[in-house]
Amino acid sequence: MPDITLEYAQGLVAKGRAAAGDAGMKAVFAVLDKGANLVAFSRMDGAWLASNELAIAKARTSVMFQAPTDALNAPLELGKPVLHFDHVHHGGLLLVGGGVPLFDIGGVLIGALGVSGGTPEQDAAIARATTAG
Repeated sequence: MPDITLEYAQGLVAKGRAAAGDAGMKAVFAVLDKGANLVAFSRMDGAWLASNELAIAKARTSVMFQAPTDALNAPLELGKPVLHFDHVHHGGLLLVGGGVPLFDIGGVLIGALGVSGGTPEQDAAIARATTAG
């Protein structure tokens, strides 16, 4: 599967909605392709409106760095170099948990999933549960 399909993206959204419901959360899900284009989007009834943009930003960040967003938010350590992103605000990137890259069976990036609706830790757990298996 070199590119993400709508069927696959919608399946992820359905799995994510079920996982969020099981966790008692109301969340938003965004699935982007490898070019950071929106493929599927879903907002559970009652989810925060702000989560719409946050889910997309988490997925975009995960595509751009080919990494889970919770791995990109390392704490600051005095005397150590700091990752610096002048374009984070303007580029729509978000360095908190809830974004995970999607790879095909050959390890090639096909897109990313972004989840928003709870704490960054809750969003990351839902994203991991959605993409497991």
